[in-house]
Amino acid sequence: MQRKVKEQVPRRYIMFKDFPAFHAYQLRCYLFVARDMYASDKSGLSDPYAVMSFGRYSIQSTTVRDSVTPNWEETLFLEGVRLFGSPEDIAKFPPKVFIEFFDKDQLGKNEQLGITEAQPMVVLHRDEQYQPPQLDWFDIVRHGTPAGELLAAFELILDEGEHEIGTADLPKGLPPKDYGIPLAIRPEIRKMRIEFLCWGVRNMKRYQLLAVNSPLVELECSNKTVTMTDHIHDASKNPNFTTANRFLTMDLDLPLNDLYAPPFNIKVYDKRSLSRKPMVGTHPIKTLSEFYVDPIPSQKMKAAMKAVSGQTAMEEAEKETQVEKDTIIELDVDPEMQKRSEFDWWSKYYTSIDDPLRKQSEYLLQGYDTIKVYHSELESEFGNFTDLVRSFPLHRGKGSRDPEEEDGDTVVGILKGALRVYPIPPIPSLPEVPKSDPFECIIRVYIIRGLELQPQDPGGKSDPYVKLKVGDKEISDRDNYIPNNLNPIFGRVFEIPATLPKDHILKITVMDHDIVGDDLIGHTEIDLENRYLSRHRATVGLPVNYCKRGPNIWRDQKKPKDILKEFSKINQFLLPRWISDSEVLFDGISKKLEDYEDLEDLKELEVYNELGPKDERLALHVLRSQDMIRLVPEHVESRPLYNPMQPRVSQGSLHMWVDMFPKTRSIPPPVDISPRCPEKFCLRIVVWNTADVELQETSVVTGEQMSDIYVKGWMQGLDKVQKTDVHYRSMDGEGNFNWRFVFNFDYLPSDKLMVIKKKEHFYNLDQTERHFPPLLTMQTWDNDIISPDDFIGTMNLNLQKMLKPKENAKEVTAEMVEGEEEGMEEEIDEEENADESREGSEFDEEDGEQETTDAGNARTSCFSNLLEVPQLSRARITSSLKDVRVAFNLQKEKPKPKLFDLFKQKWVKGWWPMIKVKQNEPVLTGKILMELELLTMEESQLKPTNIAREEPNAHPHLDKPYRPPDSFLWFTSPLKSLRYIVWENFKWPIIGAMLTFIVVLMVAAAIYTFPSTILRASIDNLWPKYN
Repeated sequence: MQRKVKEQVPRRYIMFKDFPAFHAYQLRCYLFVARDMYASDKSGLSDPYAVMSFGRYSIQSTTVRDSVTPNWEETLFLEGVRLFGSPEDIAKFPPKVFIEFFDKDQLGKNEQLGITEAQPMVVLHRDEQYQPPQLDWFDIVRHGTPAGELLAAFELILDEGEHEIGTADLPKGLPPKDYGIPLAIRPEIRKMRIEFLCWGVRNMKRYQLLAVNSPLVELECSNKTVTMTDHIHDASKNPNFTTANRFLTMDLDLPLNDLYAPPFNIKVYDKRSLSRKPMVGTHPIKTLSEFYVDPIPSQKMKAAMKAVSGQTAMEEAEKETQVEKDTIIELDVDPEMQKRSEFDWWSKYYTSIDDPLRKQSEYLLQGYDTIKVYHSELESEFGNFTDLVRSFPLHRGKGSRDPEEEDGDTVVGILKGALRVYPIPPIPSLPEVPKSDPFECIIRVYIIRGLELQPQDPGGKSDPYVKLKVGDKEISDRDNYIPNNLNPIFGRVFEIPATLPKDHILKITVMDHDIVGDDLIGHTEIDLENRYLSRHRATVGLPVNYCKRGPNIWRDQKKPKDILKEFSKINQFLLPRWISDSEVLFDGISKKLEDYEDLEDLKELEVYNELGPKDERLALHVLRSQDMIRLVPEHVESRPLYNPMQPRVSQGSLHMWVDMFPKTRSIPPPVDISPRCPEKFCLRIVVWNTADVELQETSVVTGEQMSDIYVKGWMQGLDKVQKTDVHYRSMDGEGNFNWRFVFNFDYLPSDKLMVIKKKEHFYNLDQTERHFPPLLTMQTWDNDIISPDDFIGTMNLNLQKMLKPKENAKEVTAEMVEGEEEGMEEEIDEEENADESREGSEFDEEDGEQETTDAGNARTSCFSNLLEVPQLSRARITSSLKDVRVAFNLQKEKPKPKLFDLFKQKWVKGWWPMIKVKQNEPVLTGKILMELELLTMEESQLKPTNIAREEPNAHPHLDKPYRPPDSFLWFTSPLKSLRYIVWENFKWPIIGAMLTFIVVLMVAAAIYTFPSTILRASIDNLWPKYN
């Protein structure tokens, strides 16, 4: 057996025939600067150096100590780089250059910081047309994630024979660098000044087990640094820098092109004993281009500066502000007029958000103002309030500076300040910078409602309540939790004393109440200091009008005229000069009250009696009309809630706002946003009679049409269904009842909604609150013994928009329902669009009274009950009145019946139609005579009564109804059935039958006795002697 010999593939070589084997090149890497690099040391910095690799060649740069924005400014070059192939091919397809970055460590292996790649610009001839390469940014990647950027340029130059260039054109670099970057490659520069306002530090974490109590700031840019001469003496008491030592400036050459703007480093040190100053945090800024400002003051600012004689506007503002601190401004508030106002704050809120169920059209008709409702945080609408200071997060430790990265959470504190970059020599106009001394204030937090909160309970609900924390002060509202609700209405006001800037963070937490261990739903944080310092004046929002009372009552410490004067001073405008109470010169421009208000129209509105003085109203209009510096209006903001277990995923939102009041002035009373309390009402319904009720059955005995009529009714949301007794054997559709229904319910007159509180399940500990329109449903049914009862007709009555009844049953028609359809349609549409806390839901019948017919199943709907048409969808029914009319083939020209409000009229009596839909058309199936009376609970106690005809039977007294003698259940009274049913209908046939029976009986007796009589007579004749 022969062995198989393995055949080897011959080696192949690339041979260059027509040109030399290789060419010599020189590779130059103009390494300028890097930014936002990975921090490899525990200090939050690195000692980076770069290694450039090109084929089998490599070269290393110098090491920059303690920086994540290293500024190399050196040229790395490789001589004698041999590349095979023609120079033309190399120029078309140049090889890539790889640059790796490492952190230089004294002990252990150097850690890689990232890598980037680039294609060099190939230069074959350096003649007059030679253009140097342009600097560009290259992305640095570390383990597949971004790890910074490199500003550099790469050049591959043919370096052999007559093209040999050497290094003569490269400038000498500063030691230890061998060569610098040529001027032709450097970007064009200009003299710039960097100005940094050091305001203070916040939330500094410990460093080396010690608290950071004496921080100071150092700025670093383009290998230049500037350090503060003084530090904070005790950050635990006052974390702000002193007024005299809070400005840092540095002059340096910066590129004209913003693309090449160098990175900027802010470092914070802590001054400790033994002259130690460890670095406790750093903040790298990728580019300074976003901090460029216009240094030239506007003409308005120049005029404002010259307007004040003898002293600057800022000095005068300081004096007048000191005077205002000692002045207490009392608002002109009339408590009695406030109580008599028809509208409250919730009227303004629901009208502003256009709530479909609770908005009040009368509110706008009377000229009242709405509030601005933001669908996001207030900070997002006003640039995070960074017009004076902004927050710079300080990093320390190993990891990325991107918080979204796995190791990017390295924030150890916050430095508050302001950074400005402008060219010199122009002198910029400095804005007014307030004092940095601590001051006490009152933080008033209004929590209105929660929206779409994340469910925490197994049943898909939550029991939310609110917690607040400012500094070391915490308030918990656990006792007032709202059970089983994802859209709770809190209506809570909290006041917390705070000392700014120490207590600058307001944390609002929404918790889920549990018997054992509450769950976190979400929280949100507000920087109070930024709001207070902002020129947008986010302390108290400005309303539309200045009112002394009512839902728009003025709630600021200062009046509009004082705010206008303060606004002019802060923004260096001309101080306002009042010509009259309705005209003012603001910044040299005349402003008149008639430009903002139509006084003739206002006098006809109710809001006119609540307005304040003209000059205050004009000042407020001028403030609200500012476009250059928008002032925060009276508002409600929507703040998303976040949970650490699901970061960056909203857990719902809060409608709320925050007011801040310094204690140097009197603090106005809070706005009453307490949830509206429902009023108790009692609805009494007396069912007198029915007429022309559709006859559903045929008598087995008599063959006549009849119905066993009874009436039942309920109010939407209430479990209790009430029924009358049965009027048996109604032959003409008439039913006599004299029966009383009594429904007690809670009602919100302002919202026009019923409030229903009940347990959703038997195992629930708390009741769930739901809101429903006040809808009354009355139905007529035919009573059956064995089979389910038969539905005859229905009538839905909205107590707010009730159909006016008729005095006579003959006037009742099916067309009367059309006006009621419009009201029902509107209520259904609004209910569907309302949030979960207000929307109706079907309830189960636990007493066995739920019927099995189609009409009886959908009891909680409004117009759907009335129609009882399975093929018509709810959306189609509630889409519009036009669709309803088309569905029922109703004529548009039919007049609309009159509607009235039972809550105002209190009492009504008359005939209403009972409707059933057959073949998509409403058909009149009966008429009902009812008396409705609506009483408050106090009135109901003064006029006691009971259901049905039970005692106390009064208001009105109900006698037992007069019904025909044959109105009874036949099998309960057999004798009466014979008398009133059989005898009344078959009297003559029965008499005839009886007579016939007697005759037949007599004939039969005669026939029976006739033979014996004949025989006896015959015998008597034959044998008379024997007789």
